[in-house]
Amino acid sequence: MPSSHQADAWSGGTIKLLSKNKHLASLFCALGFSIYWTWLLFVLLTGFFSSAQSSPVFDSAWFWSTLGHIATLAMLGALSKQYSPYSNNRAILFGSPLVSMLGFAMILYANVLGSGLNGALIFGAITVGVGTSGQLVCWCELYSSLYSNNKKRLILSIGVIVSEIVFLALAVLPRPAMVASLFVLPLLSALCVHLGLKKSTIEPHRESSDEGRLSLRFALFCLVYSIPLGFFQVRFLFGSNDTVLSWVTTIAFSFAFLLVIVAIDGYMASKRDTSLIPKTVIPFAIGGLLLIATFGDERAAVSGILVYSAQQLLTILLYSEFAKIAHNGRTSPAKIFALGVCLTDGGFILGMLVGEISITFLGSFYLELTLGVVYIVALAGFLLLSRFPSESISNEDDTSGRANAKAPSSLSTAMQSKIDRAVAEYSLTVRETEMLSYILRGKSVPAIASETYLSRNTVKTHIVHIYQKINVHSRDELIAFIENLD
Repeated sequence: MPSSHQADAWSGGTIKLLSKNKHLASLFCALGFSIYWTWLLFVLLTGFFSSAQSSPVFDSAWFWSTLGHIATLAMLGALSKQYSPYSNNRAILFGSPLVSMLGFAMILYANVLGSGLNGALIFGAITVGVGTSGQLVCWCELYSSLYSNNKKRLILSIGVIVSEIVFLALAVLPRPAMVASLFVLPLLSALCVHLGLKKSTIEPHRESSDEGRLSLRFALFCLVYSIPLGFFQVRFLFGSNDTVLSWVTTIAFSFAFLLVIVAIDGYMASKRDTSLIPKTVIPFAIGGLLLIATFGDERAAVSGILVYSAQQLLTILLYSEFAKIAHNGRTSPAKIFALGVCLTDGGFILGMLVGEISITFLGSFYLELTLGVVYIVALAGFLLLSRFPSESISNEDDTSGRANAKAPSSLSTAMQSKIDRAVAEYSLTVRETEMLSYILRGKSVPAIASETYLSRNTVKTHIVHIYQKINVHSRDELIAFIENLD
């Protein structure tokens, strides 16, 4: 029989091994996303392989691919209860990038023909949208399995920054080498996800709680805030005479912006228990749109840097929130990501159509008016919908159903110790611990609901559960009970 020292050594070695596997899985997850995101930038967003002769919208691969993306994601989300996790299915994991590559081949064929809008371009773009949907749901299941408050944005931030480095590297290659690389990237992304899955565990999600749903307010934010970004890219980036140069310049400066923001965000997360990204994403986009409305094409380059950086930050912000909702609500990540991405893509489509209308029907005289309206929409979205939950980022236990969760904002060390003791003795869940922290800070039910993106009834239900577990009957009794814990 092994001695206690041997058992402790074995236990310590196991913990180190699990920790190492988690780090490797996070690395592969970030690389998988960066490769996937780079491929999307080249094939869809930049318009490198779209004719765009008569219409920057209807001749672009991005528009048709987004429609295919929305339709396929909606189907995968609807079937997630029966068939997820999708990443456990090799046919979906490695078949999806093959479908994307087929679509890319058709887009290239249409581009070589140079005939503008044609069946090959539409078919290829829609096929790309189908393939990228499968890639996304497989990646999101890996990402959600690695959920941790202090890492969820870091993984995405690294992925976005690396994607811009890879983009800049590929952009300087001769076109044949660039195209050859783009045929390899989808499979390379799937391989990274596969390697990450081998270091992680994806569990089926058959039941979910009320926390595993997108609130109406958050859903509207996903939709409304994407509209100006779609408008901007159609009006200014697709209309550039030198597509490669305009995108290289935009992404190079955006890379510098993001590197600084992510570095500051990491410092604030570790030292001050807060995040910078939610505070910068909306001012960046609105600032870019305001520059366009004020100066027109004269400030298009600066506006592009601001708006594109905002789009990257928005991706980091929203995807990390989707993972949080899926984790806390014990819901299939494929379902949450499918709905959330459908909403953001729907906003892009609406923005693209607004840009098309402004060019085709309104003319240049009314363009400034259109931009002003879009700016007002963005501002309204900022004022009404953009307040994300305030949360503790550090020291969350990744593997426990119950955690010694810190308060959403600062509480005294003594009070935090009392909360930790109540969590341990009365088996409070992570969400119940969060509710308890808000109550001890004097927050009302409406205020808690606003900050956590939960309905008031859901907040009340969590509070009732706390009362039942601790055997108290009111908020005052609960506060007195916690304060009197030794």
